[in-house]
Amino acid sequence: SPPSSAAARAKPLLSTPQKRLNHIMSEQKRRNAIRDGYAQLISLLAPAGCTVTIDMPTRGRPKGSGSRNKGTTKGKSGVLFRAVEYCRWLEEGREALEQEVARLEALAASR
Repeated sequence: SPPSSAAARAKPLLSTPQKRLNHIMSEQKRRNAIRDGYAQLISLLAPAGCTVTIDMPTRGRPKGSGSRNKGTTKGKSGVLFRAVEYCRWLEEGREALEQEVARLEALAASR
């Protein structure tokens, strides 16, 4: 008789070397995604018309990546600090614009 459909769909178990290779490939994919995310952040944070000058390390912790001089380091932590500062600046600008809109709407309503 033909094998049951559940048995036909069952995947063969992976060997230890295959599991290890899958893990290594998954980890490399994760690292590449993080690296690509940092590259996108760097391009977004670069001033207009400026070539990106932040050297991203390809592996490991960059030298001098401690907490001193926050936002001025050239490593990944510096990119993150600059991103946070930029988001805060954008939020302050949005709040200022909202206040200006409210002021102009009140001025228009009083006329």
